Amino acid sequence: MVLSLICFGAIGLLVKFANLRQCRPGAVYAWAYAWCVAFSAGFVMCFRSGQFHVPTAVYVIAVSFGIMNAIGGIVFMAGVRFGKISTSWLIINLSAAIPAAGSVVLYHESVNTKKVAVLALAVAAVLLLWKDKQEDEMRRSEEERAPEEIA
Repeated sequence: MVLSLICFGAIGLLVKFANLRQCRPGAVYAWAYAWCVAFSAGFVMCFRSGQFHVPTAVYVIAVSFGIMNAIGGIVFMAGVRFGKISTSWLIINLSAAIPAAGSVVLYHESVNTKKVAVLALAVAAVLLLWKDKQEDEMRRSEEERAPEEIA
């Protein structure tokens, strides 16, 4: 879990680095997924004796997963150009509320006070980020008007 946390967190840093280098989001993600295929194939060959055979359901899930991941990544990287990476990355991590709600609705997972509190905090975080963004925009517009008023 710690390795997963580090690797997913590093994606945000790499997206910002690619953005600073003015890389195109589609190109970055196309190459990222090409390397993902190469790494995964190497992993299967080394640790699974090259056994690539899996049930058909896995292919359907993997294709769906890949499409959603690619769209989400490309759109995220394109959106980072219009805001702060810290805010954008936090919003991406708040998307965890979607599978949490889906688990309750689709898989009839039990709902307890702790889960409701976590989802409520996620909503509160999004609202606070929206308020912070509004305050930043107001500050910027005041700073832009200040030099005009002096002249």
